[in-house]
Amino acid sequence: MTDTAAGFRAAFEAFRALPYPDYPREEALRDWNSRLLDLDGYVAGYATRVYDGRIGAAEVPGTEALVLEAETLRQDLDAITPHGADEARLVNDYRAYTEALERMVRLLAALARTA
Repeated sequence: MTDTAAGFRAAFEAFRALPYPDYPREEALRDWNSRLLDLDGYVAGYATRVYDGRIGAAEVPGTEALVLEAETLRQDLDAITPHGADEARLVNDYRAYTEALERMVRLLAALARTA
């Protein structure tokens, strides 16, 4: 197993271990969450199949675009100002989740490039 493959596997396992954060109350965060749900569902399906060895990383369509989308989500989250301690805590949970997702997607894309 290559270092990239091992890195992807570790990132996938770390991502999968994270619970999905609670549903937000603030509108800006709800809108952002909708985008995260779309990316999360799309990536999770493909990443699981790559992790299980059912497909190769090169078979995942648009991995570089997925990296950009994950990066944009993270940047957009940084621009949201939460109101109140509960929403601030939720933003931190989303930040940890998004960072894990982005790391996994970056390693998936790197793995696809080496194929």
